[in-house]
Amino acid sequence: MKAQDQKVFKRIYSASETCEELPWHDENPPEQLLHALAARDKPGRALDVGCGGGTFSLYLARQGYDVTAVDFMPEAVAMTRQRATEAGVNIEVLQADVTDWSSEQPFDIVLDVGCLHSLPDSMRAGYRASLLKWLASGGDFVLTHFSRRGWWDGWPIGPNRVAAKKITGFFGVDLELKEQDSRLVTSFPWFMGSSALIGSYWFRRGMF
Repeated sequence: MKAQDQKVFKRIYSASETCEELPWHDENPPEQLLHALAARDKPGRALDVGCGGGTFSLYLARQGYDVTAVDFMPEAVAMTRQRATEAGVNIEVLQADVTDWSSEQPFDIVLDVGCLHSLPDSMRAGYRASLLKWLASGGDFVLTHFSRRGWWDGWPIGPNRVAAKKITGFFGVDLELKEQDSRLVTSFPWFMGSSALIGSYWFRRGMF
């Protein structure tokens, strides 16, 4: 992550006492996550990559999943731990850099709402390599990522926007695309382009 973006994250968390105050907060899980969960026979192990305030970590735990939540921001880790305690659910919350973090056991569900698009292009291949280590045989990967609408749709601050075709091609080498959707959001600050096309993807790994 760029140093400038790290400072932005620090300011946002410093100004937010609750997860509801985070600008990206959304109580509703991505539809692709709901569909992936519905397609599974039973709950298993779930990884929330870049968990933020822990909203979706709590959701997965309430669905019966054994959840591990990872974020590089200590404020996000503290917020998620506190919310898990208050909700009475057991979540393993870790502060770590996902580009070099590993797990002894694989996960049936890997969820990324906002982590990958915070990384520079140079780290994308390392992320994919880590994902393949995290994801179990027959596992599901659900990703939310800022899509690039054209050559003009790039901003020095905020998420790294990548065209949906590149995302599906990049992960499609190893995973099957089950579902894809996008929505236009127009509530972003002007310095982030005011609007963004948010892409959501559901990939499944083959059995091995």
